Amino acid sequence: MKVPRKLERYIVETKVGAPATLVICAVAAGHLVLEQITNATPTLAQYRLQDFAALLGLTTATPVLATLVIGLSLLRHHQQARSWRFSPLFLIGMGVEAALCTMPLFGLGILIGVLMPFASIETGGLTLALSAGLYEELVFRLLVIEAGIHVGMTFLGLSRAASTPYVIGLSGVLFACYHAPLLEGFDWTSLLVYTCGGIWLGVLYRFRGLAIAVLTHVLYDILVLEQIANATLAQ
Repeated sequence: MKVPRKLERYIVETKVGAPATLVICAVAAGHLVLEQITNATPTLAQYRLQDFAALLGLTTATPVLATLVIGLSLLRHHQQARSWRFSPLFLIGMGVEAALCTMPLFGLGILIGVLMPFASIETGGLTLALSAGLYEELVFRLLVIEAGIHVGMTFLGLSRAASTPYVIGLSGVLFACYHAPLLEGFDWTSLLVYTCGGIWLGVLYRFRGLAIAVLTHVLYDILVLEQIANATLAQ
């Protein structure tokens, strides 16, 4: 079955092209601005990336980390020699696609009977959602999956395709362990939800790119925070 040319271009551009680059840069810049306004506490993933920046001799301040993410995203786009020309509808399409991709996450929570909330609600909720969506995806999808695939190919003799399912599963387990401190005690059900959620985001990263995974994560966190806030007001 032949894919329409416009759809094919949308799939490619929103995965590795200018729209994807702009989304990553916009989320990093948006989080930076909001963090300065709200003084929100950084997520653990953000702290770990700031520690990595420190190993490079850079300060651990958020502006440096955000600048590093934006700079590397722009450099990658430049090295790929891809055009900056694209239809603005692509950005709208990415938003709609990410919103649709949150549905399995909500369905999973309802099916198992738990929700995956953050520990608290505060004015920096949007800041928290942007931080988690961007920096957790950079750690658990970009770094873990790509590093795992490299290890599988280099030391185990596996192809990229053969390594990917195992590495995505590993990223899901690590994602669940990362969120375990938010749970009240050791809850296998909630850990399963986090694991499956992490696997789903890993699948999105593998087949639709980092930008869609980040957008999906951000939108889901915003919706969860809004749902919790409404429940709190109703009490």
